[in-house]
Amino acid sequence: MTEQKKWFKEHGSKNPIIVAEEDNEIVGWAALSKYDTKCAYSDTAELSLYVKPEYQKKGIGKQLMKRIIEDGKKAGLHAILARITDGNKVSIHLHELFGFKHVGVLKEVGFKFGKRLDVYIMEKVYK
Repeated sequence: MTEQKKWFKEHGSKNPIIVAEEDNEIVGWAALSKYDTKCAYSDTAELSLYVKPEYQKKGIGKQLMKRIIEDGKKAGLHAILARITDGNKVSIHLHELFGFKHVGVLKEVGFKFGKRLDVYIMEKVYK
């Protein structure tokens, strides 16, 4: 729980966290976290988005994505990055729907399900 509290404290007006609720239960969330602590990257954030499996394919991810992108723009961000592990086609598609572009692949830097995975980097630059 201490790590979660620390994570929450690292967020604020420029790095918001939002949640989706259904019947007073949190069913999903999105957050814009600091990309890096160096001041050169202060206008860039990293996007995280999660929807509980039983609530997926109901439009919740799209609602969260739309809102967190709007919140990032209001906060004065210039760019949002997303790291998506290989095989997560749904997440890649969702990011593409909202204007994220593929900018690179980090080879075998992820480890899930007992195997090394590539991580795709996607970026959205506010115009």
